[in-house]
Amino acid sequence: MKFFPVEPEIDRQIELLMRQIRKLKDGETAELIEKSGARYRVNYGVSIVYLRQMAADMPKSAGLAHRLWARQIRETMILATMVVAFEDLGNDGVREWGEMLNTIELSEQLGRNLLSGLDVPQELLVDWLKSGHFYRQYAALMAIGWRLRMHQVAGFPGIHDLLTYLKQLACEPRYLRAITFALKMAGRQTALQQKILENAREWKASENPYVSEIGMDVVFEVETFL
Repeated sequence: MKFFPVEPEIDRQIELLMRQIRKLKDGETAELIEKSGARYRVNYGVSIVYLRQMAADMPKSAGLAHRLWARQIRETMILATMVVAFEDLGNDGVREWGEMLNTIELSEQLGRNLLSGLDVPQELLVDWLKSGHFYRQYAALMAIGWRLRMHQVAGFPGIHDLLTYLKQLACEPRYLRAITFALKMAGRQTALQQKILENAREWKASENPYVSEIGMDVVFEVETFL
């Protein structure tokens, strides 16, 4: 267990947050999350919508975020991804968090909330994508998709160099949603459309059902934007 120095203001903020979280507890949602296979030390079932509302009223703080993450409670870990900037957390902090990723939901939130900014080195995402650690790979894929959606080609100009590797990952169904999202967002960018469309048509003809499914979805998406 990680220990932190006493910081009364941060401790007060966390106590207030925990009171809000407990009030918003949803046992039915928590049970559904557990049935989906996600395993958290503690899970109150609070919706992402409520967590975003809470985060909007909180200051950006690496000190607060580290403490929230270290609690290993679903809601505090998700909030941690929302209340810190990458430049304040740094490469070492992000890597430390990456070691603790253990659910798809948390990977999605980390990818969207923290790793989607242009200040996150593209190399870090490529390292995570090739790490062999499923949850870091999933976070990287979601981050790539969100970067392309929010920042267009500048969000991740190197995606065309990863297509062969993504096809290898696509052979496993657990990557399906994240790869599909990343390629769809890439296919919306004019400068990438032709390459993504050619790639997706090739995938569509694959004998692997998961690769083929992604190909069909991406072809439909890109042709809609042409």
